[in-house]
Amino acid sequence: MSRVSSPRAPVDLATAARDRAKPRPTLGQLAARFDVLLILLALVVFASIASPQFLTVSNLGNLLTQSAVLGILAVAQFLVVLTGGFDLSVAAVMALSSVLIARYAEANFLLALAGGLLAGLACGLVNGVAIVRGRVQPLIATLAMMGIARGLAFSVSEKSLLTMSPFVQRLGTMGELLTPATAIWLVLALAVAAWLGWTRAGLHCYAVGGNETTARLAGVRADRLKIGVYTVAGAISALAGFALVIRSMSGVPNGGVGWELDSIAAIVIGGARLFGGEGSLLKATLGVLIYQLIANVMNLTGVDPYYQSIIRALVIVIAVGLSVLRQRRQVRRTLHGRSAA
Repeated sequence: MSRVSSPRAPVDLATAARDRAKPRPTLGQLAARFDVLLILLALVVFASIASPQFLTVSNLGNLLTQSAVLGILAVAQFLVVLTGGFDLSVAAVMALSSVLIARYAEANFLLALAGGLLAGLACGLVNGVAIVRGRVQPLIATLAMMGIARGLAFSVSEKSLLTMSPFVQRLGTMGELLTPATAIWLVLALAVAAWLGWTRAGLHCYAVGGNETTARLAGVRADRLKIGVYTVAGAISALAGFALVIRSMSGVPNGGVGWELDSIAAIVIGGARLFGGEGSLLKATLGVLIYQLIANVMNLTGVDPYYQSIIRALVIVIAVGLSVLRQRRQVRRTLHGRSAA
């Protein structure tokens, strides 16, 4: 008896043929896809050779803890940059939140934390309203907020404010490799990355940053979205203040000076487009590790602090330059594709 072929066989054969016809990614394409991870691994190998202390548990824990505060700020900065803006107030908002939490945590930790987060929300909301409703340029609006938040922080305390809260002190001594501050950063980064990739509002952030006019024509409420993004960025910056308190056991009114530029550099190293609409938060997280790893290696090898500042500035310039080059290449590909069509 002859075997009756399954009616699904031709479809399966056609699918298999299409799968075989798909070109496999080349080595160059794979390297471009995992470029940030490869750079991080190369730096880890170099650091291991340059200093035997690098791979110790204490140093790796210190590296992750130092990266945590900047990493939380980078999440806030990533959201704003993704929608086509900038936020120069993230570090000042962090400082304001840290002194508020440190001052009132001993009396009531939850109220102190809520007060710090509400202060960040208010700063972010003012930024968003000034930019969207007031039509103020993001750099000017957030620069003004940077001065306001930093001034408020110094009005609460003119110097670092040590907290005596038993709960905060207990958090500060927990863990050696994975500290509470590091856990907050990683959980936050994963949660925001999932929100950006799996929700309509997250996809709208990419749309607004890529082409705001087209996004508006497609029905995206760009003004409401941008105000919301700046408000959330303020709250996340305030959360960085909480991480700073855990790390240093104190609120620091002058903490994070210059970190607003460091946060931009870190996410650009991670492949985020400086002008919005493109980027991966998980890659930006790796960019934070790369940026902090460079500083960590310089400290371990005894590089002069003045030279460290020069090298950090060069890293920022190179990161921004690479972002501009990626933008130009993308424009050329788009124009070439249209001309070929």
